[in-house]
Amino acid sequence: MNPTEMTQCALTLPASFVDELKKLVQTEQVASIDLAIYQAVESYLVQIRKNKYTAMMQEAAKDEAFVSRTLKCDEDFAFTV
Repeated sequence: MNPTEMTQCALTLPASFVDELKKLVQTEQVASIDLAIYQAVESYLVQIRKNKYTAMMQEAAKDEAFVSRTLKCDEDFAFTV
């Protein structure tokens, strides 16, 4: 997390979320509310990217030319003794 690349934004959360986050900060389970939200959004974006990649690979698997090229590359770089 590079502070020079950060942008402030306002967001609205349920009061119960904020209360729980405050308790986590008070008990030192998280360093700050900002960091907890940052990490949650980061995890969410990683999952979205993984889902997108999986969908793309499932679509590519339907393309015979793609599968053929992939298998050819696999054979070309196969370890042989």
